[in-house]
Amino acid sequence: MTLLNITNPIQLAEICATIIPCIWAGTFKRQLLNAKRHQTFKLFVQKVLKSTQISTSCILLSLYYIYKLRLAYPSIRASIGSEVRLFTTSLVLANKYLDDNTFANKTWSQVSSIPISELNIMEMEFLSALNFTIHISQTQFYDWIYKCQQWWNLLSSIPTMTSTNTINYQPQKRNCDFIEEGQKKKFLSIDYYSNVKPILSWSSSVSALSSSRYNNT
Repeated sequence: MTLLNITNPIQLAEICATIIPCIWAGTFKRQLLNAKRHQTFKLFVQKVLKSTQISTSCILLSLYYIYKLRLAYPSIRASIGSEVRLFTTSLVLANKYLDDNTFANKTWSQVSSIPISELNIMEMEFLSALNFTIHISQTQFYDWIYKCQQWWNLLSSIPTMTSTNTINYQPQKRNCDFIEEGQKKKFLSIDYYSNVKPILSWSSSVSALSSSRYNNT
């Protein structure tokens, strides 16, 4: 089955939780992933995908943005837990680029449990790091899908990691398990982000607002 035909959130969560760390590490070896960290991230992704019902195309586009970001910052070493922030921010951008009706950042904040003030900063930084270039042609998109398919086929052939100490992930309870249509909004004007310089809060697992780097800018 091709990746575009996969709609099951559990399968998609496994794909994202496997491929994203490999993109960031620059190597596609399943055994390099920490089992506990993989499980925690997979359950987070599954929760987000079930809540938003985001399309598979949008998910694959978000992976493309992460890949482009990694190419732009090859020497950055993300901290443990940063994959949550990285994935959420890339989904925000993919949803706003690809879909006619998009979720408000407030909704993404509720789903991900990332404070909206931090999410706004991460979105601006991500865009700035990509030089505000989030367009992808149809040819580029299908080439990317093919690349992801090759990666997934390779990773799927490696025995799945197991751990006797799995994490019981408890997401923060919210009023909305499923997002209402009325909570969507159109993409903000790009002028809103025009003078933003990247401070790389998406590469950290801690609050961008409390970091010394941010406070000193």
